[in-house]
Amino acid sequence: MTDEAPLTHTLGYALKGIIEAYRFSNDRFFLDAAVSLADGLAGCIREDGYLAGRLQRDWSPAVDWACVTGSSQIAWSLMFLGHNADRARYRGLARKLNQFVRRTIPTQGDANVVGGVRGSFPINGGYFPFGFPNWAAKFTLDANQFELESEHTSASPGQSGPEHFATESLR
Repeated sequence: MTDEAPLTHTLGYALKGIIEAYRFSNDRFFLDAAVSLADGLAGCIREDGYLAGRLQRDWSPAVDWACVTGSSQIAWSLMFLGHNADRARYRGLARKLNQFVRRTIPTQGDANVVGGVRGSFPINGGYFPFGFPNWAAKFTLDANQFELESEHTSASPGQSGPEHFATESLR
């Protein structure tokens, strides 16, 4: 990666790609690589679920806004790893990210934006400023659906096969 402070959206894509490599190969190398990246990200998530939209090489925040899209992508991946890599702490962090994102969704006001997922929070942040990208909504729905489904399953970290959560709705 040549970006000195990559977007969490970019890191979210990278993490999901590594997870998908694991899901389809069942090669532990990929699961370990995903955990390595997730460990770095996990240390950046504040108690309130805020994750800076860009991170430095040392995992410190590079900006003072959240990339809501990246937060949702990372929430999905942390939920997956929480179940498949024996990392219960990740599930809690995924819930915090999801809760933060849900708090940023407008619930009143202009009907054109109510229920929309912002690119950044605050809205004038550096990722898709003043915008509500459709992919942000997609990643947010995926992460929240995974959270809900994981609460209603008998899954445990010991059920770690890539097919365990491989329903079409979760991909």
